[in-house]
Amino acid sequence: MKNILKRLEDDLSTYSKTQRLIAEYILKNYDKAAFMTAAKLSAKTGASESTVVRFAAELGYDGYPAMQRELQNVIKNKLTATQRIEITGDKIRADVVDSVLRADAENILATIDTIDRDEFNKVIECILSAHNIYIIGIRASSALAQFLGFYLNHIVPNVHVISTISGSEVFEQILRVSGEDAFIGVSFPRYSKRTLKAMKYAHSKGAKVIAITDTESSPLCQYADYKMTARSGMVSFADSLVAPLSLINAIIAALSIKKENEVVNTLSSLEAIWDEYNVYEKSDNE
Repeated sequence: MKNILKRLEDDLSTYSKTQRLIAEYILKNYDKAAFMTAAKLSAKTGASESTVVRFAAELGYDGYPAMQRELQNVIKNKLTATQRIEITGDKIRADVVDSVLRADAENILATIDTIDRDEFNKVIECILSAHNIYIIGIRASSALAQFLGFYLNHIVPNVHVISTISGSEVFEQILRVSGEDAFIGVSFPRYSKRTLKAMKYAHSKGAKVIAITDTESSPLCQYADYKMTARSGMVSFADSLVAPLSLINAIIAALSIKKENEVVNTLSSLEAIWDEYNVYEKSDNE
């Protein structure tokens, strides 16, 4: 499916007068329209609420909320931090804790419903069969990449989390990536150009590329052999990364089950080291 804004622009001349009012308003005010109810969009355009709902259906969406979600997905990478604050402020101001935690819970539930289990299993096998595993995540996504790399290092050998101080250093670290390797790119709106370029390079070298991102329309997917998507809702200027972290946790759990004996041996050795070097604080009765 084309980008919804592009579709509206291309098909504008084919719409009825009322539909054109809706389409033109969305095209001019997409940052606000994406978060309007059907009733509010109706009030802004002068079209009836039922016409707004029918327009979404005629565009091929399963109701107005589906069109709204698609519009939100398209524009997430277009909005500046300032615009995000302006748009989301009113939604969460009344009860910040309730609004944010409920949104996070909804993101996890939506991810459960949409995750492709066959694709998930292929990702697990890809990681297990790889000679080297490279992981890259930049800016907010760096926390996800570090978390994944930390635990993968307890399960499989040759895990490399790419540090991203500069663009040239990224390519120096992945210079030897090959067809025997797995390359995992993690990015959510606003998508990182450096992550995308690194994935493109790994793809060109024959590595199996895995994208962990928000939707299959994400630019990361164009270079990915496998795509893992998790809902990343926009609650404030900071994206919610709760569902992506939960997905990564599931990947770690699945790998640890597949490599249970090796993981037990590794953790037993680590426990002895942690104890010898007082890595963790002990309780009073230990």
